[in-house]
Amino acid sequence: MAVGSRPLKRAKRRVTAGLHDFLAGEAMEGPFRECVRAFLSRHGLPSPSAPAAQHLSVWRVASRVGDSVELGVVEEDVARSRSVYCDQCRVVGWSSHPVCGKRYHFIIRNDSGNPAFNSQHTCIRCGSLISSSCWRCSSCHYEMTSDDLEDQAYFQLENTTHLLHGVVHANGFGHLLRVNGREGGSKFLKGSDIMSFWDSLCKVLRVRKVTVIDVSKKHGLDYRLLHAVTAGRPWYGDWGYQFGAGSYALDANAYQRAVDTISNVPLSCLYSHTRSPRTQLQDIISFYQSLSDCDLVTVRDLFCCLTGLINDVQSDICGSHKNKKTTEAGGGVLSAWTRDDITHAEEAMIKVLQAVNGSKWVTWRALKGSTFRSLGSPELLDYCLKGLAGKFTEDGRFVAMQCNAEANTIEFRLESNSEHASSTQSSSKPSRDHLLCDLRYLYDALLNPVTSQAYKPPITKETVLGAAKKLLDCKQFIKHYDQEAENHIPSNPFAFQVWCHVELVDQQKDYTAPPPELLILPSAATVWDLKIQATRAFQETYLMFQRFQAENLLGHGYVRDMSVKDTIQVQALDRSKHVCLHKRTVLTRRGEDS
Repeated sequence: MAVGSRPLKRAKRRVTAGLHDFLAGEAMEGPFRECVRAFLSRHGLPSPSAPAAQHLSVWRVASRVGDSVELGVVEEDVARSRSVYCDQCRVVGWSSHPVCGKRYHFIIRNDSGNPAFNSQHTCIRCGSLISSSCWRCSSCHYEMTSDDLEDQAYFQLENTTHLLHGVVHANGFGHLLRVNGREGGSKFLKGSDIMSFWDSLCKVLRVRKVTVIDVSKKHGLDYRLLHAVTAGRPWYGDWGYQFGAGSYALDANAYQRAVDTISNVPLSCLYSHTRSPRTQLQDIISFYQSLSDCDLVTVRDLFCCLTGLINDVQSDICGSHKNKKTTEAGGGVLSAWTRDDITHAEEAMIKVLQAVNGSKWVTWRALKGSTFRSLGSPELLDYCLKGLAGKFTEDGRFVAMQCNAEANTIEFRLESNSEHASSTQSSSKPSRDHLLCDLRYLYDALLNPVTSQAYKPPITKETVLGAAKKLLDCKQFIKHYDQEAENHIPSNPFAFQVWCHVELVDQQKDYTAPPPELLILPSAATVWDLKIQATRAFQETYLMFQRFQAENLLGHGYVRDMSVKDTIQVQALDRSKHVCLHKRTVLTRRGEDS
């Protein structure tokens, strides 16, 4: 027994915090470096550090993201890290920022039974799991070195199977490194659930900016191209991420023009005006034009229809809300004909089916062609064909419909077994495999600049495929959380915010000042208080500012006791009886070696 030692404290109970707790609790205010510390103290449960990775501090937070999962937060001491410089900052153009002293990793591990971070490591010889407190493998008796254990710690940190991995530097600038939904190995969480959680977490922690390199795949296709065509923006754009940078001097306007160019290509240009046989591409397009309740006119319409059908199949929705919505959208088309016109067209089609011998199926195109001469309206025929399935004849038979995946067409015939009438609608839907096969074919034929041969006019082909290449080249996207929070009103009416810039004395001409830091000061703060807060903020944030000392307020000399409000021009915004003061202050210090 150790003499004079402190009694052991009872271990804290596990902290459970759902996403609603983060959003509904007391709002966090101030810069990211302060908010993340407050967040971990409220919701985090610290874990013991690995012996060979003492510079990695780990917290666990129980969260609810569609299901109960554990969020791991790893605080990395950059000064002792094997990787001081951030590769992502270099790629996105933030390499001029000074190196921050801390970076925080936010990780949701794969929900397939992986051990918690730093709880176990793997033997590099036999692959057996070893407790983090052990150095020798119990299976092969290999004794791991400190370098081996450090490699294991970084392997866990950089594991590509994480469902979520985001890193944020102490100055609030961060990078979303990885999102893996169901196609990425998640059993329960969708990618949209993970992204919504990450977006809310960034807002709670007052993150300033987050970048992402979009290399997402869906159904084996480049999703940044497919989603741009269907939605007009990248998938990350659903959460406010915008164009960040592109290859070959592409800008945001060029990106948007490329989206509009390829999305608005008319499908009519894919059809030949000669009497040449129909191609497989034309058959597939006609097939989905037959299935859709809305007119498919452009490339965007076609891919929206196809992805919508895939989503319906995956979520086991075979009609309900979406079909109701599209039917209502076509109400304007219905008003063009009378009920007698529709009844006459349906009777003509049923007569054709009655004239067919046996159980032979009649294709959509053949049925439409055989009744066109008597009716003369292709729009009316298309409308009636979409609602023909399930109609009963006078002799008790009904119209059955099926999708012929091999011929890419819809077929009709009369059947006498009324027990199958209720299943007609479900049998008329293409299978998931059929839909995915067509999606890949259409992607390669219409969007992929390497394989596309569908656009015959050289000018059209060069324009469309050039736009597709631009969309594939644009991978960097960014969200400016600080712009969204510009008009944030502090909850404390006796405090105000100051964005503090630093100007260093006797520095080289090519020196780039660090980003401004947010300070929250009491209303009666003096310039001396401002200097103290600024000194502490920059010392805590950046390694090269460990000996930083603010000396004077630029333009006001060495004033000390004067009120900050009296020395800077402030902009007051009165909202909810609170006064929010936003203004930028510039401090100077003597230059020193960093």
